[in-house]
Amino acid sequence: MRLIVSSILFLSVLSGVPSSSFAQCNTCPDKRTISVTGIGRVNADADLAIVRVGYKLYGADAKAVYANATETSSAVMNALTRSGIPKSAIESTSQILQHTPQYEYQQYPTNTDEWRNRQFTALQSWIIRVKPDDAAGALNTAINAGANESGWIEWIVQDPGTLQAEASAKAVAGARALAQQIVQKSDVRLGQLISVAQNQTPDSYGGPAFAADRFGMGTGVISGIQNGNQPLAINSRRIECTVSFYAVFAIE
Repeated sequence: MRLIVSSILFLSVLSGVPSSSFAQCNTCPDKRTISVTGIGRVNADADLAIVRVGYKLYGADAKAVYANATETSSAVMNALTRSGIPKSAIESTSQILQHTPQYEYQQYPTNTDEWRNRQFTALQSWIIRVKPDDAAGALNTAINAGANESGWIEWIVQDPGTLQAEASAKAVAGARALAQQIVQKSDVRLGQLISVAQNQTPDSYGGPAFAADRFGMGTGVISGIQNGNQPLAINSRRIECTVSFYAVFAIE
């Protein structure tokens, strides 16, 4: 995995306490402290794509729409496995047979063919786990086989802990570097690290200091498309992990 790492540091206000400040250490009565905030950001290429595919069918009665759904379901699954995707990479997430909600057919005049043929609905969906470069092909295969409610793709890294650990290390190192810069301009010396805690408050960029959902971003849904020739031009998203730490150092 190719990683591009950057560390961003800033001074902010946390619970009314500036992120760089001098204070007395309650546990070390003879020492003063300096408090700083360090931010670590790590970017990586996604190494897994989770493609969501499915279909939605209408029918005049439950038996008819279920028969149609059975045929479509088999067609989608067979097409995916024939394309080289193993069954272990395809997971069923929902399958529903129900009376169609009235708002979905009330625009059609009562007792017309359109009205009668929308009385029942069958839905089924799957998620497919493939390499990012194979996401467009998997989506295209499913849609051409009848998956007319498809398109959400989540881009992730399979080992987010590695990204978080690297971002955390950058944040702590950055906090120390910032503290050192501050004390160099004062008549004091930087001492030992007294405490460090991960911030859970939003940072100045409008998002959480660390958010799991940053490991995945969705695309839109493609509905009602069949018999396409070429896959869509789809590029995987970059993954970003951001960690913020509040560190307290002794000063001498």
